This record gives sequence, C-alpha cells and structure tokens, in this order.
Amino acid sequence: MSVRSRALPLVLLAVLAAPAALAQRTEPPTTTPPPDKPMDTTPKMMSFRDMDVNADGKVSKDEAAVDARLTSQFAKADRDGDGQLSETEYAASQGGASQY
Repeated sequence: MSVRSRALPLVLLAVLAAPAALAQRTEPPTTTPPPDKPMDTTPKMMSFRDMDVNADGKVSKDEAAVDARLTSQFAKADRDGDGQLSETEYAASQGGASQY
C-alpha cells in the first residue's frame, strides 16, 4: 500500500470535518436581558458565617476584605477595639441583621 493511498482517508476526513470546525462561534454571544426582567446588580449582604471563614466566631480585618464597605468601616464597627468583629458588632455594622 503506497503512502498516497494511506493518506487519502485522512485527507477526506479533514475535508469533511472542516465545515463543522469553521462553523463554530469565536466571539461570545451578545445578548441582553429581556426588558421585563432587568439584571439584579444589587450587592448581597454576606452573613456572619460567610464572613467568618476560619469559623473562630470572629471576623478579622483579613476576612472582612471581601466587603469593601465593611473594610472601610471596620474600625468603627469594631466597638471594643480588639481588631476583630464579634457577631454582635458585625450585625450592628450591617444595620442590625447578621443574616445567619
């Protein structure tokens, strides 16, 4: 069997597969939400348990870093000045609800 006869099936396969490969989209679809259902972009308040990543019962400054508003108000929220927020301090900083 010659090289040419062995290469023919590969060439045919490539020719048959090319249209499917070329038909694939390369750019992301540009769809917008329907006008009757706007996207909810309101930031969701994280619960105390979500914030307390290491489950030690306190939220440290490092743990609070995921919430820019809490980070900027951390010193004010830390009423006892221990460098961590208790669940009570966290709830007070969130308007009274700890969301757990």
